[in-house]
Amino acid sequence: MTNPSRAASPDAWVLTTDDPSPASRRGDHPLAALTGYHPTFTGNGYLAARVPAAGNGFAEAPVPAQFHVVGLYTGHAGEWSRKAGLPAWSTLDVGDDSGTFNDAFLPPAWERSSEHPVGGEQWVEGDWAAVGSPAPAAAARGIAHYRQTLDLRTGVISTEARWTSPAGRVTDVRYEVLTDRSRPHVAAVAVTVRPHWDGRLEVTDALDGRAATRVRNTRTGAGEGRIWLTTAAEGSGIPAALVSLLQGPAAHPYTESEDDGSVDRRVVVDVVAGHSYTFTKYVGIATGHDADNPLALARTAAEEAARAGYGRLARDNFRAWQREWEGDIVVRGDARLQRQVRAAKFYLLTSVREGSPWSPSPAGLSSDGYNGHVFWDTETWIWPSLLAQHPRIAGSVLDYRVDRLDAARAYAAECGQEGARFPWESGLHGGEDTPAWAPFGRYEQHVSSDVALAFWQFWLATGDERWLREKGWPVLRGVADFWASRAVAGTDGSYHINGVIPPDEYADEPNDDSVYTNVAARASLGFAAEAAAVLGEPADPRWAEVADGLVVLFDERLGVHPEFAGYAGQLIKQADVAMLAYPWENPQPDEVTRADLAYYRARTHDNGPSMTDSVHSIVHAHLGDAKAAFEHTRRSVEPFLRDPFDQFAEGRTGGAFTFLTGHGGFLQVFLYGYSGLRWRPDRVELAPILPQELDGITLQGLRWRGRSFDVDIRPDATAVRLREGDPLPVGSCGRRYRVPSGGEITIPTRPPAPAR
Repeated sequence: MTNPSRAASPDAWVLTTDDPSPASRRGDHPLAALTGYHPTFTGNGYLAARVPAAGNGFAEAPVPAQFHVVGLYTGHAGEWSRKAGLPAWSTLDVGDDSGTFNDAFLPPAWERSSEHPVGGEQWVEGDWAAVGSPAPAAAARGIAHYRQTLDLRTGVISTEARWTSPAGRVTDVRYEVLTDRSRPHVAAVAVTVRPHWDGRLEVTDALDGRAATRVRNTRTGAGEGRIWLTTAAEGSGIPAALVSLLQGPAAHPYTESEDDGSVDRRVVVDVVAGHSYTFTKYVGIATGHDADNPLALARTAAEEAARAGYGRLARDNFRAWQREWEGDIVVRGDARLQRQVRAAKFYLLTSVREGSPWSPSPAGLSSDGYNGHVFWDTETWIWPSLLAQHPRIAGSVLDYRVDRLDAARAYAAECGQEGARFPWESGLHGGEDTPAWAPFGRYEQHVSSDVALAFWQFWLATGDERWLREKGWPVLRGVADFWASRAVAGTDGSYHINGVIPPDEYADEPNDDSVYTNVAARASLGFAAEAAAVLGEPADPRWAEVADGLVVLFDERLGVHPEFAGYAGQLIKQADVAMLAYPWENPQPDEVTRADLAYYRARTHDNGPSMTDSVHSIVHAHLGDAKAAFEHTRRSVEPFLRDPFDQFAEGRTGGAFTFLTGHGGFLQVFLYGYSGLRWRPDRVELAPILPQELDGITLQGLRWRGRSFDVDIRPDATAVRLREGDPLPVGSCGRRYRVPSGGEITIPTRPPAPAR
């Protein structure tokens, strides 16, 4: 059910709310829906900002406004590294001598639980609770005609309201926050005020240290019409710099102040009732990853942005986003689902960009959830939804693993193995960054295979042999060598992988012969052998020997794969064995896939993560059961979305926020589920099916080996249109097709399988 606080919008690209009320719990049941205002965020793949209800600045609740930039990690400091956060750079407050616009949004007293869930410090829904009346704080403080909008086409967040100051003066206020997709180091905030009074308007540009986390040696400065700040991440010492340059109408002499990690500049302007006044702050941001002198780079970025002007920035940002949206997913017949799909894609893109060799964490640049670490979440859930339409971005994300291959080799050697072992949690340097108290870093070793799968899929989708030789082959060979040395030979010629934790983390003690781990290791050994053949490199004979001998457990009586040796049907946390069918494409009869799905669906915790239902939806689509597929599509999104901006939370009642892992899994349902899209070296494989609840699905701007093509799935048939590139070979349901350059073909849309 749509939250009534969200204003209806006829635009499938725009998410809007007219109620900034904080989130509140309805009922006492642990699965009760959580409704209310959850602030959104925006980013350009390098920097990002959580934008609170006021439309600018810092707010502690209902979700802390954080300001992140790629790669800003702390050092270990005797434990594990964490993502460091910048001061709030979006503050541009307006007011009179009785108060300010931002003050109107201050909530009543808030309490925060000290409990932190597994994975590091995260916002947990329900751990924030308003004290006192649940009535909207803003409504009682002179805010009317409120509206906040996120434009998914551009990432611009607009906020407008009529504000009555404590002195009774009425002012119309409108903010825009822009993170420039065309200029990675640039952001801008514009505020337009229309006072209904004559007098003096105060405008405050600030870099607010209250938002900063895990930084030290902060220094501030002001002069020549700008303010600036330098700081460094704790432990690692990575420097960061912010410069803000404010432009606007002629003002009285300004005042500047510096206090405890913050700096601001206040100007006073004479205003006349009925006239509009616009002030724009141009922000430059850089770190030590970008330049030896990040302050100089940030200053240059801010100054060049100011010379270009806000209009030029907005146009360039629009064009940059327009190029990204050439890869769109169009859902016909369900307007709400269409918005959810576009929002999911937008949030993924906010945290990645072409040319940036950083991998997104489960919460991307929205927060420091899970310490900002990189997990299998990237390669398994987020990354495939980039590969299909944005292979250049996908390649940049893989560079994060390439750059840390030496650390993976060192990790394998430390554990007594050969090759490369990637850590369960990875931060700045690529060593194991899992908190010592968690067993997953020691035992959840399937992550190396998850990395290998992404590298192999990139080769299949791009056919870039130079990339394969220079980047893909060293990783694939390293992972294969790891598994060849990690597997233990049995007396009967079989091989076993003992002492691991599978994706199902309820099995938090080491077990032997995890089916997922063994199938993934076997496939990874095969990827390396195939890469060797493509490149004319020698393949280690151990790879084939171990792959052929690896035990894949199967219960003949039940007709299913037991999760691991000794598994007795206990409750599981999330999809595990079901993933043999997707994404691993394990060669097995559909009857086995169907039996695995039914068996583990009945044993999966109802409060598990959304990705379980994403996988179940894709596998049901593969089996031809469109009705069940769509039921799981709904289950994969509705309980996890938070109003009003369609952001995923990790769990039904809390967890990391905004949860890009969930967004990525949800998008795969459309990109790989209903289309049946699979990458092959000599063709694109499709097996389209359409649930009766939808009128159609169009995947625009898919990419394969230099081609760009669309897949338009309709109830009766599916059209494949080649936008650009050489003729496109397509396989579907055992037949081969060829799409001519600039042309299209029609293939059957599979009819739903009979109900079972």
